[in-house]
Amino acid sequence: SNNENARCSHKPSLLFIGIRSKRIVLLTDVLIFFFHCRVSNMLFSRVLRMASVCAFVAGISPAARTTAPRLVAQASKPLSNSGSNSMISVGAAECLDPTAHGAVPNGGARDQAVNTAAIQSSLDAASAARVCVLIPQGDFWVSTLKVSNHTTVVLSEGSRLSATPNVTQSAILHVLNAINVTIMGSGQLYGNAELYIAGFIAKDDEFQPNAVDGSRPHLLLVDNSAGVTVRGIALRNSSDWNFRMDSSRDIYVDGISIQGDSRFPNNDGFDPDSCINVTLVNSWIDVADDGVCPKASAGAGPLQGLTVRNVTIRSGSHAIKFGSNTDTTMRDVLFDNITIIDSNGGMGIQQRSEGDVINITWSNINVQTRYRAPRWWGNGDWVAVTNGPQRSPTHGIGRIANISFINITVEAENGGLISGLTNGLHGLLLDNVRVKIVTSSNYSKGLGPKCFTPKGMPVACMGTRDYRPLPDSNLTHHNLCSYYCRTESVADGLYLERVHGAVLRDVVIEFESPRKEWFGKCLTMDAETAAAGVIGADNIKCING
Repeated sequence: SNNENARCSHKPSLLFIGIRSKRIVLLTDVLIFFFHCRVSNMLFSRVLRMASVCAFVAGISPAARTTAPRLVAQASKPLSNSGSNSMISVGAAECLDPTAHGAVPNGGARDQAVNTAAIQSSLDAASAARVCVLIPQGDFWVSTLKVSNHTTVVLSEGSRLSATPNVTQSAILHVLNAINVTIMGSGQLYGNAELYIAGFIAKDDEFQPNAVDGSRPHLLLVDNSAGVTVRGIALRNSSDWNFRMDSSRDIYVDGISIQGDSRFPNNDGFDPDSCINVTLVNSWIDVADDGVCPKASAGAGPLQGLTVRNVTIRSGSHAIKFGSNTDTTMRDVLFDNITIIDSNGGMGIQQRSEGDVINITWSNINVQTRYRAPRWWGNGDWVAVTNGPQRSPTHGIGRIANISFINITVEAENGGLISGLTNGLHGLLLDNVRVKIVTSSNYSKGLGPKCFTPKGMPVACMGTRDYRPLPDSNLTHHNLCSYYCRTESVADGLYLERVHGAVLRDVVIEFESPRKEWFGKCLTMDAETAAAGVIGADNIKCING
């Protein structure tokens, strides 16, 4: 990312390189330290991939020791000839070579059918024999490849599996109804989003996607599967969500990088939907749409036990956002040691249907936001938690309860909104939170397109509140307001609405000087919140408010 405001603010608790039982012990904190010291994204991505390979060889991660097959550890070792024209030796492991079955690199779309058949044949054979498939150096255009039980896919350095427009359907790699799957290496999954562009809307800073057959595939889709490990790979330039997980469990993701064009809609980074026990660590996401976007869709089960740690996110929308599919329960989620840079929104929950959102913790997070075109999710706000209005009259609204923000540092162009508009929000903790409202974008200079009120009246975006998505019944000018809609206001450092059981501890809110006309107060609350009582409200340190 090209963030000029990044600081070397992370101090590693320990930088230890030692030898134990002939294994190199590396701490991932070293990588985070390098990133915060303005190491370029390219270098950071390479360091992550190198560390991922080292981790396999060394066996340093408890998760790696318990969830990764031994074959994966062996598959990180140098290649050698096996004496077979269909097998490649990777350390002590035998990996199938798709080129021996006819796969042809660097031929583009003309070879996609041959490549798909050859690589799929290798994947099927690997599943049956419980061996790995090695994708060698080169660019292989494919349709959708199905990954089955007990399969390890190794993307070697310089390898790339590319989507073929109007041919690739669900995803480049589709892990379907599978157990014990590993996808690893330093190669790429590439979406060819540049071939899905129909036009560009300058006022929205947005490409218009196009696909003749309507398909816009994901790069990696894990569907109704369990025991899936993903390490080290790069996901690039998707025309839709990059990494999607549906109705799956026990997914461990370490050291990946995700990057998409900052103007291409719907290229979310990491989207677990109705999944249980998903972990994402030591990774980097840079996309136009939401960075990490948990969901819980109707009939698909709850989302539970999501952990995201040591991840840097840059998003043209929300860096982290729940919903707006919140049809079933979402609970027990931890975001820890997260860096959010140059994003249109920081931490968000869009609850719009029946599912409860419970026990969500955001800790040790640095947030930097700035406005971009109003078409995108986010509003320059550092936090935006809303429950309601409901998506449609047929949907109810669940509850939000037990939300914690601990050790949060913010520089944002807009304030924070925490709203229990429909059913109230019960149980809120802010502990050691530092917020500074600053100006940094063209919008703060009076430039950029207008936002609109629900009645279709143009309004300056600065300082507004964002309750999107709004149902059609709320809008008199849906074509203007579905994406552009805002509620006219001022930028309060924190606005609490229908919140019960709030505790504020060691909170500092500051406005830059000189104050702008759209700056508000440090803390504002509605009558219901005030009546319920906010512990610590009188102890907030307010600077230039």
